[in-house]
Amino acid sequence: MKKQTALLNYIYNQRWCNFKEDITNGNVENIVLEDVPFDNGDKFFILGQAEIKNKDSVFFIMPLAKGVIENEISLKYKKFDVYDALKSFDYWASLMNATCLNNSLTISEGSSLIYQSWFDLDFITNHLNDNSRPLNAEQSNTTLIVGNNTIAFKQQRLIEFSSIPNPEVEMNYNLMKAKCSVMPKTYGHLFLLSQKGESAFVGIVQEFIPNKGDLWSIMQKQLFDILKKSVKNNESKILLKEIKDLRKIMKNLGLKTSEMLKCLSSFKGEDLAPQNITVKYVKEYSDKLKNQIENAKITLSKNIDSFSDVIKNRLAILLDNWEKYTNAFIKTNLSKIMKRKRKGKLMRVHGDFHLGQVILSDKGELKFIDFSGEPNLSFEKRREKHPFMYDVASMYCSINGYLEASVITKYATDDNDEIRSEKLLSAYEIIHPIIEKLTADFLKNQNIDKEWLNLEILRRNFYEIDYELAYRPKMLSVPVLNLLNLLNIGYDK
Repeated sequence: MKKQTALLNYIYNQRWCNFKEDITNGNVENIVLEDVPFDNGDKFFILGQAEIKNKDSVFFIMPLAKGVIENEISLKYKKFDVYDALKSFDYWASLMNATCLNNSLTISEGSSLIYQSWFDLDFITNHLNDNSRPLNAEQSNTTLIVGNNTIAFKQQRLIEFSSIPNPEVEMNYNLMKAKCSVMPKTYGHLFLLSQKGESAFVGIVQEFIPNKGDLWSIMQKQLFDILKKSVKNNESKILLKEIKDLRKIMKNLGLKTSEMLKCLSSFKGEDLAPQNITVKYVKEYSDKLKNQIENAKITLSKNIDSFSDVIKNRLAILLDNWEKYTNAFIKTNLSKIMKRKRKGKLMRVHGDFHLGQVILSDKGELKFIDFSGEPNLSFEKRREKHPFMYDVASMYCSINGYLEASVITKYATDDNDEIRSEKLLSAYEIIHPIIEKLTADFLKNQNIDKEWLNLEILRRNFYEIDYELAYRPKMLSVPVLNLLNLLNIGYDK
């Protein structure tokens, strides 16, 4: 492995690398690189496979090319200086000419890189020789801006070979068939096809949306500025006129979400079409939720001392009255569902729907991106059908949980990175009523199934507790705060 130290260091420093812990712990046993065209001067990539001790191999793509770009840190590999080829102005042209004009690009071991156009191939061929540049902040979660800000090309770095359709490609394709306006127009995608017939999603080509950023950053900044102004002026309430623009955005988000759900409900085919929720499903759902809740109780009990006092006091009330709050909440909502003749629909979902997945265009339009589902779940899990309120609950938690918590904790955190309880409480009393109005605006123009929404919000909170504890422990307080608010457990003054 000593010869691969430089390569491992390079991989480790990439934002996309999700096996950093294995590199740190010395569990990467070998890095195998396929022979992909780049030595002849083309700005292509290296296909790599990280062999990890006691784990499945991780496949990845590194756009690397010969040469040195000014101010770039070069990596010596096989006698060549190489750099991230995405930063080369002709990367897009080299890649697309090789695939579109020749139908496919042959890679070692008999694999092929193929561009599949969904429609309007002439549009892409007219842009084959356009220059490209890396993303700054113009469109979240894309990689390259092509031509005169016409195309956004998102190339995957971590890829997965599978006989199962990639969820993002599948979802985007069917949303395009449904003529859904909530997403940027998609022109096609790149994929690797192996000798075994398995494919790996490499990249997707979409229209570029000139925009002001994503709703997470926009709303967080505006609410934080409003909060600071309110405190400075010794005002205990924020005037509604100050959040007029935010409320308009939230109402629009609600309408667009309704459109998305309508489009998802129109999908056809066994793997895609909605299906009726049965009594059997409700009982299985109840059992899974109860198991999730019991695991959450153990998790929260073990970690209660990691929270600030103001959160700890509220959490202690919940833990001391667990049955009263959680099981009663489930029973109340499930009993109402069971009494209904129509118990709801199961359907395909966005899967990772939150404010960061919504961009606000320069024209004031909202567009949703990244229909790939939760990235830490398998393709099988991401393709599962869920209750109609699944995505609505996810966005609800993003607004009423993560957005609220991020604003008040940012305000309450001092220079020593400690949360001041008195500032947290005062910020909560100012911001929470506003968050409630914004949430109501989001929900207002939708076909809401209240009981399923309640249950999905609860389930989402418990999922996020596990997720944050595993990946972002410092964020654990966010879903906990959201849970406490959902169950109406107030601050103990």
